[in-house]
Amino acid sequence: MQLYIRWKFLLNLLNHLPSMSPLDKQWPPAKPLFHDINTELRKMHHRWRCCKYRSKFDQASRSRMREKVAASNIFKGRKEGYSHSIAHPFRGDYVRLRANYKWKKAFKDSPDNYVVFADMILKINRSSGKNTANLLVMSTNALLLMDQRMMSIKYRIPVTDITRMSLSPYRDQIAVFHAKESEATKKKGDFIIESNHVIEIVAKMFLLIINANGKPPEMVIASEFQANLNAVMVNMVFRLEDTFPELPVGVIKVTRKGNRMEFLV
Repeated sequence: MQLYIRWKFLLNLLNHLPSMSPLDKQWPPAKPLFHDINTELRKMHHRWRCCKYRSKFDQASRSRMREKVAASNIFKGRKEGYSHSIAHPFRGDYVRLRANYKWKKAFKDSPDNYVVFADMILKINRSSGKNTANLLVMSTNALLLMDQRMMSIKYRIPVTDITRMSLSPYRDQIAVFHAKESEATKKKGDFIIESNHVIEIVAKMFLLIINANGKPPEMVIASEFQANLNAVMVNMVFRLEDTFPELPVGVIKVTRKGNRMEFLV
């Protein structure tokens, strides 16, 4: 009789298994006698179908999935505008840098030849708050600020030197990269950018730092934090534009006075 009951339980389970989608949360119920084993079988089945799902992707697709998961862990519920980035795939190279003849010639034997991300961004001047357009390139080893026309490096921060990344909780697209003191950063200090792909940039850099250092960088998402600008500790303050109706929608006003840099967003 017990064998028959077990057989009926397993047969019912076999005939009512959920789909192969890892998002499908359905699972056939069981009598109290089989509650524990039913729970364990559900966990085993879910792990198995997740493994089958992942096996369908190549290495590039898996890397993109890791980046999306990292972005979710960093920004979900903490950064306005993050939800709008979910449906957009992370493309990495937005300017076809990998196919650029000057890039391939100049960086053929360089440790920075593998491009993780490339796009035009706005670099925020540390002294005045004014912005200038530059090519931002992220390799597996460093963050590079470049002259797009000459393909020359203006500024290079090794991934291993980046200790913290800071952003506001608002819809702006500003990110601050905090670096430990080195030959590249001892005079200029931390690095401020504005980009339409700031979520992607931070997620990719987060994973690069883990790969390089074996641990994640510190992440700060707050309306106020400090940054080292030209060897001076400066308060970075983000304020909403509600109190500044004359500021056009989508425009960020950046000003610096003494040891305070203010962003009206």
